[in-house]
Amino acid sequence: MSDIVTVSIACANEAEAQSLTGLLVTARLAACVQSHEIRSTYRWKGGIDTANEIMLTAKTLLEKLPMLEKLVKQHHSYDVPEILAVPVAWASADYAAWLREALEV
Repeated sequence: MSDIVTVSIACANEAEAQSLTGLLVTARLAACVQSHEIRSTYRWKGGIDTANEIMLTAKTLLEKLPMLEKLVKQHHSYDVPEILAVPVAWASADYAAWLREALEV
């Protein structure tokens, strides 16, 4: 299996999503971050809430996750931000090489 992962991060609004995207890519914690609008329904503090959010999908390496989590928690507006990593079963050789190069310090 690959060491490449995708990370889902739900953001409260476009400004927060853009800020986190810039921080993640600049810090080389994500090679690429995509965003799209979503509508979430979830349990929170004993009730059920619904919110419009921006979902980020960051492409990174497993070894980057601890620092990615730290950065997101420092700059996210939520008490408990969504940070979910999913392993990538396969990536083309060219894409995998580009991703690794983009994350080199």
